[in-house]
Amino acid sequence: MPIRLKKIFSFAKKINFINFLYLNVFKKQYIQKENEVFFELKKLKQSDRSHICKLQEKRLLNLLYYAYENCPYYKELFDKEKINIKTMDCLEKIPFLTKDIIRKNSKKIVSKYIKKRNLVKRNTGGSTGQPLEFYSDRLAGAIDNAHHRYLYTIMGYKNGDVFADSGGIFIPKRLRDKNIYWLKYPKNTVLGDLGYSALYLTDSTIKYYIKNILEVKPAILRGYPSFWNKIAEYILFKNMELDFKLKGVNLTAEMCLDEQKENIEKAFSTMVYFEYGHSEVSVFCYTDDTTYTYKSSPIYGYVEVIKDNGKPTLLNEEGEIVATSFCNRGMPFIRYRTGDRGVVSYRNGGIVHFKKIQGRTQDYIICRDNRKIFLTALIFGQHFKSFRKISKWQLIQNNIGKVTIKIVKLEGYSQDDENEIKEKIQNVANIELNFDYVNEIPLTQSGKHMFLIQNTGIM
Repeated sequence: MPIRLKKIFSFAKKINFINFLYLNVFKKQYIQKENEVFFELKKLKQSDRSHICKLQEKRLLNLLYYAYENCPYYKELFDKEKINIKTMDCLEKIPFLTKDIIRKNSKKIVSKYIKKRNLVKRNTGGSTGQPLEFYSDRLAGAIDNAHHRYLYTIMGYKNGDVFADSGGIFIPKRLRDKNIYWLKYPKNTVLGDLGYSALYLTDSTIKYYIKNILEVKPAILRGYPSFWNKIAEYILFKNMELDFKLKGVNLTAEMCLDEQKENIEKAFSTMVYFEYGHSEVSVFCYTDDTTYTYKSSPIYGYVEVIKDNGKPTLLNEEGEIVATSFCNRGMPFIRYRTGDRGVVSYRNGGIVHFKKIQGRTQDYIICRDNRKIFLTALIFGQHFKSFRKISKWQLIQNNIGKVTIKIVKLEGYSQDDENEIKEKIQNVANIELNFDYVNEIPLTQSGKHMFLIQNTGIM
């Protein structure tokens, strides 16, 4: 073998070994971080409120100092606004962070301290019609996983319990042809053992979902309220009795109607546990009793709730949720406007309890065959790559089987992005799509952006 080729092969082996070593070291760090946060959450359950509040304030000030030292955007901002980041009073003086600001300053918000290989690209479809692509450090996922694990233990989860998820999961045609609409998840996935796709649940396929659920006998269910409500309605209509005991149903990603909660609890003879979070890893809230009060995690982030004028809400008032993430050191979000709204029932510093949270609604489009497809699964569950090239978008349906998509493009948007949107939607929904590229999408009279305008009149 020529000397040059030997050198190339030798170098390739060295690179592969380094990558292997790095991945194994990181895996250990990831598991260690997840366990550390999980046990801290359990310990905090026994702590008094003043201790938790002081802990949170300390983490907030540490984060502000870190952002000032490592993120050019925050250094420039804090210097310009003359913000003294040594006291808690400084927080309300820091301007809010919006999706537009993140897009325009993305590189300057990314931390210089985190190596590029330790950054993960994330995106959100934007339930308010404003998609976003951003970065997080890899360990943000470990912190998020720990919070999910903690919620599952509250529900009574034990090692060995079967755990079933639902979401916008694409199922290959070869499986769908066999009436299989679910996939097994990789081992130790925080979302459970298998995932049922909400994309293919119809009146004609529901019996196959039910049959599999009865065979699997899960201890915990998780996912979209619209999905599990449809399953629950079928069980109640058929007057079925389950031959296994469920420990709980963890509902997330959509607003849940009272009627749906009642259906699910009645059909599965168990309690519902709500969860609120988002791709931006900035806030995590959960319910753990029959008051269904959402409680924010004090070590996930610092939560504020603001009125339309930017001032804090009072108790029992509704406002926009603003979050400062403790999870993401790769691209810190400080006073990030989530676009979601909640009614405050308790506040202690950045620890907030909500009577109600209004995030993603159960919007749907109607196909040519009159089938409803919920947008949580169709759009947000599939995480289109084109999200990063869209400033705003809106779906308008005036006729059954036809949808117009209005898009405000960002630089780099191309025909490939349109093709991806069309393919991912039409792979699931029998619907005609028309694209309308505009410079702006009008707000409602109350100043809000509607992601879907549904004018078919079908409920």
